[in-house]
Amino acid sequence: MTVAPSLAALFNPRNVVLVGASDRPGHWSPRVWGNLKRLGFKGNVFAVNPGRAEIFGARCYPSLAALPEPPDHLALFVPGDVTLDMLEMGAALGARSATLFAAGFGEGGDSVGAVRAVRLREIVARTGVAAAGPNCMGLACGRSGFVTLADETLQPLARGPVAVITQSGMLASTFSRALNDRALGVSHLISCGNQTALTLADYIAHLAGDDGVKVILCYIEMLPDASAFLDACRLAHANGKRVVCVKIGGSDEARAAALAHTGAMVGTTDAFDAVAADAGVIRVSSLEQTIEAAELFSRAPVLKGRRVAFIANSGALRTLITEGAERHGVTLAAVTAAAASGIAKALGAEQEASNPLDTKRTLPTDTYMACVDAVGRSDACDLLVMLEELPREAGVARKVANLTALDAWAGHHGDEHGDEVGDGRAAVAVLSPLAFADTGPMRELRGKLPHLPLLRGLDTVLSLLARLPDTAATRTSPLEKLRPPPQRRDALALARTLEGPTPLSEPQSKVLLAVYGIRSPREEVVATPEAVVAAAGRIGYPVVLKAVAADITHKSDAGLVITGLSDNRAVQSAAATIVTRARA
Repeated sequence: MTVAPSLAALFNPRNVVLVGASDRPGHWSPRVWGNLKRLGFKGNVFAVNPGRAEIFGARCYPSLAALPEPPDHLALFVPGDVTLDMLEMGAALGARSATLFAAGFGEGGDSVGAVRAVRLREIVARTGVAAAGPNCMGLACGRSGFVTLADETLQPLARGPVAVITQSGMLASTFSRALNDRALGVSHLISCGNQTALTLADYIAHLAGDDGVKVILCYIEMLPDASAFLDACRLAHANGKRVVCVKIGGSDEARAAALAHTGAMVGTTDAFDAVAADAGVIRVSSLEQTIEAAELFSRAPVLKGRRVAFIANSGALRTLITEGAERHGVTLAAVTAAAASGIAKALGAEQEASNPLDTKRTLPTDTYMACVDAVGRSDACDLLVMLEELPREAGVARKVANLTALDAWAGHHGDEHGDEVGDGRAAVAVLSPLAFADTGPMRELRGKLPHLPLLRGLDTVLSLLARLPDTAATRTSPLEKLRPPPQRRDALALARTLEGPTPLSEPQSKVLLAVYGIRSPREEVVATPEAVVAAAGRIGYPVVLKAVAADITHKSDAGLVITGLSDNRAVQSAAATIVTRARA
C-alpha cells in the first residue's frame, strides 16, 4: 500500500529529533539546534546519540525508542545506510517527516547509492513519511518557526508572500537575505537536494494551497517528473500564485556541472521553455531577476497580460527604454485614442503621446496622476511602469507626494490579497534605472508605499518584463500531448541500464520518439550490403543510406550518409562505399 506524504506535517512538526547529534567542530547539528531555539520553534527538540548522555547543554537520548514522546520530525545527520534504517525505525514509532542530509543516493552514477535510492523510495511509499532530500541542507517555515537549515547566519523568516525552493542549499539563505533587504517576507526556504523522495513538484503543489504565498521562487537543475512539475505549476497559477524559475541548462558546461553537483541529468533551457511557459512558469535568466520578480508579483495584482507602458521624465531614459525594450522583446502597450486624449489634457496639445512617454520634468502631483490615469486606465495596458527613484534625503516634497498618490491609486485596483478586481486599472510599478543602497529616508518612505513594487536596474527589469506570460490563463502544454503510453517501459529499458549520458543510435532514438507519438520517415535497419537493395525496394525510391556504428556519433562527418539514391545500382554502390568508410 502506498501512503501519500503530508507536507503539512513536514512544515509544522510537533517536535524535531536530531539523530546523530554531535558537537564535533564543523558538524551541522549544533547549527540546526541553535536555529530551532533562536528562531522560535515551539515544539520540543531532542538529540539522539548512543555515545552521549548530554549535548548542547541538554539531555541526549541513546535511541528513538528512549525519547519521552514519539518522534515527529527526524533530522538525520547519519550516513546513507544508517539514514534508511533510522527513517524506517522512526516511521514505525510515529514520525511523519524527515530531513535527509546524507549524500550517497546515486549522485554521479554511483551504483551502490542507486540501490539506496530505490530502498528510500520504497520506505517513503510504504510509510508516507514526508522526506526532504537526500543530499540537502534542510528547510524552514516562518509560520511555525520550524527549521533544519544548517546555516547559523539564517535570518528570521516571516508569514510573508515569498517561498523559495532550491536545489542548491547555500542559495536558500542567499535568497532569504536579498528578499529581506527588500522588506519581502519569506515564508518557506526549501533545499530539495536530490529529490529522491519529495520533489520540486510536491513542494509547489503544497505551496499552491497556502493562502499566504503569492510567489514561488525556484532554482532548478533537473526535474525528475516533468509532468508532475507542470501539473503543480498549473495548480499554483490557477490559485493566483506565480512560479518564477532560474533553470540552468543553457550550455553543455552548465549541464556537466549540475551532473557533478547532484548527479542529475539536466535538460536544456530550450526544452524547458517549450513546455513550462504554457503552465504559467516564468523563467528568468539571473538571480537578480528572481528578486525583481518577487518584488513585482508580491506587491502588484495578477497581471492581465504582458503589455507594458512606461512614463519617464527624461528624454535619455525614453531612448534607453525604447532600445532596451526592443533588445529584450518587451511588448509595449499601444497608445489608444483615449490615452492620447488624456495625455494632451494633462500636458498640453503639443505633448507627443508615445510609449515610453517623456514628461520632460518632475510633474506636480495633480498633473502626474492625470498622466497615470490616462495611461493606466487604457484597455491596451496591463502594467504601467513609472521611472522614479526614491528620494535619498528627507524633504523632497513633490516626489514624495507623487509616490504617495501613486501608491493610493495602485491600492484601489486590488483587494487585500492583491487580486485583480476588474476596475480598469493596470498594475503599476516604480523602476529605478540603477540599483543602489537604501538610505534611512528611502527605507522609511518604502514602508509607506505597500502597493508599489519598487524595481531596480533598467536592463534587469526589461529582461524580466519580456518574460511575462502572454495571458493570465494557462494552456495545455505540448508535453500533455506526449504523455507516454504503457509500452514506454520497453522503450526505456535500455536507458535504465546506462550509468551516465550516452548517445542512442538513430534507430534507437526513433523507437523511443515513436512511443511518444513523434513520427519519422519509414526506414529499415539491415545487417549486410546484400540486404540493402531489398529494403530500398520495400521503402520506395529515392532513398537515403546511412551507417549505424556505435563508435561514430557524427555520421555525416565520416561520409556515412549518402542521399539521392534513385535505383538498385546506386544503392549497391553506396552500400559498398559506406562499408569501406566505416571500417576505416
